[in-house]
Amino acid sequence: MYSKLIRTFRQSSAGAKAVAFAEILGFAMVAFIMMVPDQARAQSGNVYGSSQAQVYSTTEEAVVLQVMQKAAEPSWQTRTAGAGIGAALGGALGRQSSNSQIGGLIGGLLGGIAGERLTTTVATASAQEIVLQVFGRAGMPPRIISIVQPAPYDRLAAGEQVFLINTAGTWRVVKKLNMPVAYNR
Repeated sequence: MYSKLIRTFRQSSAGAKAVAFAEILGFAMVAFIMMVPDQARAQSGNVYGSSQAQVYSTTEEAVVLQVMQKAAEPSWQTRTAGAGIGAALGGALGRQSSNSQIGGLIGGLLGGIAGERLTTTVATASAQEIVLQVFGRAGMPPRIISIVQPAPYDRLAAGEQVFLINTAGTWRVVKKLNMPVAYNR
């Protein structure tokens, strides 16, 4: 059976071989992308990943100087998966044309481009760029930093007091609640 498949492949035209290679490559890209963990899923102010729960976090006090709305594009894994799926669908549709090899090749190319663009458009999220004045520790002078925090997040405004939290390498800006705290020493 395999020898017949190989013989058929060898006798195929260059266009048919290119389409077959493009389809195999598209499916392999999607399979590879599904295996690579996307670390950008839990990097908002209100969402913690399982590797970030019950982990020691460092915290600093800061004041918000300015907040601007921005857009956060999806990860390269998400865009590549969209391109791979678009290429596979475009190639399959292109093979329905009168010249199936060329149609499949052009359909795969255009489908990949369209799949990547559609994925980028659909998966782009809202974000806020926060400029902060962080108070110095142990006599260090205050410094000004910026953090882009993707949605979901608590809306912040200039002048608000916040905590700057680092949990397992992910920085978050969290509103400081001005509530009386009772504790024993």
